[in-house]
Amino acid sequence: MRSREGDFVETIQGLIFDVKGLIHPPDRVISFLRYVPSPDGDRQRHGTRYRKIHDLDERWAFLREHYPDYIYFDDYFGRELQAVPKAKIRLLHDPRKKLNELLKGNCLEPIERDTVELSQILEKEAAIDVDNIGVSGSVLVGLHESSSDIDLIIYGKDSSRSIQETLERLLYTNKILRPYDVEGLKRLYRSRSMETAMGFSGFLAHERRKVLQGSFRDRDYFIRCLRDWDEVQETYGSFRCKRFGKAKIHAVVSEDSESIFTPCIYEVKDVTRLEGAEYVPDRVISYRGRFCEQVKTGEEIMALGELENVVTDEKEYSQLVVGESSRDFILKV
Repeated sequence: MRSREGDFVETIQGLIFDVKGLIHPPDRVISFLRYVPSPDGDRQRHGTRYRKIHDLDERWAFLREHYPDYIYFDDYFGRELQAVPKAKIRLLHDPRKKLNELLKGNCLEPIERDTVELSQILEKEAAIDVDNIGVSGSVLVGLHESSSDIDLIIYGKDSSRSIQETLERLLYTNKILRPYDVEGLKRLYRSRSMETAMGFSGFLAHERRKVLQGSFRDRDYFIRCLRDWDEVQETYGSFRCKRFGKAKIHAVVSEDSESIFTPCIYEVKDVTRLEGAEYVPDRVISYRGRFCEQVKTGEEIMALGELENVVTDEKEYSQLVVGESSRDFILKV
């Protein structure tokens, strides 16, 4: 069973987790809780009601209280993680299979029709294979609402860069595909609970220049780009991370070519430690899509996250991991 970012796994108890990253231990799938069965839930599927848990802290608290076996300390990643043991997985939801089902469907709901139409526009305009596109989020697991977003996955380095270039063109020439306006960004700011990380003016300055998110037929969309399996060099156990704690830095971005992918990576130079651990990182990395396209080569930045050292067979480096706390940020200064 191979799982990666954008997939969802469903447990024997009916819990639904979204998979994180492309590297997993042999007996577990690293994934974070997203939906839980609840009689008071506002979403329904096959006669069962579900509640969506948005807040990261609430996800941790729910599992610690009810399902502590889905939390474990990983010796290689060097931290506590949420993960589903493979023996407890009832179903794996695959984004590419879901898109294929929707393409063959006849009685689609409005969110499903919009998802299919956007995927077809991108396939045609970017000249990529439909097999390199998948559908994630609530549509993937059948728990969408009428107001749900479109969540697409793009697989492969070349396809991802083609999508980025295509969106840079279409967002300003296609009437039904548009960048967020100010009201849309206010809504996004509130939904992400960004108040603890940055003010709205800073959020606006960063988000309005991104192309992997926006509005399609007045419905929010987000596109996540992943390297394909044969483009990933690391394997589980080929590295070991050691954490040093929270740190805030000032730096200059020296390379942003990995900024569209999940995880997104920003190589940095001229690093100054502002707070926290004394080590200075070689790069800033985030496993959260909200930090993709965040800053660009040559820009001065401030960032807050967890500092860690990474040792592989070939090299050793330090990195600042951003996004594991609601207070974390990457800001152009």
